[in-house]
Amino acid sequence: MIILAVMLCLATWQAELKAQPYNHAAGIRAGYSSGISYKGFRLHQMWAIEADILFNRNGLNLSALYEYHLEPFKNKRALIYLGGGAFGGDWKEEFSLGVAAVAGIEYTLRDLPLNFSLDWKPMLNIYAIFEPDLLDFGLSIRYRFGR
Repeated sequence: MIILAVMLCLATWQAELKAQPYNHAAGIRAGYSSGISYKGFRLHQMWAIEADILFNRNGLNLSALYEYHLEPFKNKRALIYLGGGAFGGDWKEEFSLGVAAVAGIEYTLRDLPLNFSLDWKPMLNIYAIFEPDLLDFGLSIRYRFGR
């Protein structure tokens, strides 16, 4: 029931969205999983693709996430995002594949080409070892390109 209420709220905010605050951003992510992060928006859309090369206690993983951004604060520079995707790589010294989700908040500075985000990325390894990894919180700092 709570999930249905959240989805309904997200659908009503959609009508108030404008345009993304930047086109591309690349930088680093620090936290449980640390590494290199890239995010790119579709032109004039609030959908973005995030690609990460991250290392955590299970090993090195590549992930690709599809994210939807919302403007709940009436501020084009502060966004909340939700999404999901897939990851693959080394999981406890075995090749693995799995699914990942993401929920976070990001802020883009107006005068400097920097973007900060705080997110949660729970993962579920499906191939090789069936195991969840739910405690992946991190802070990303990215240099933004365009707008």
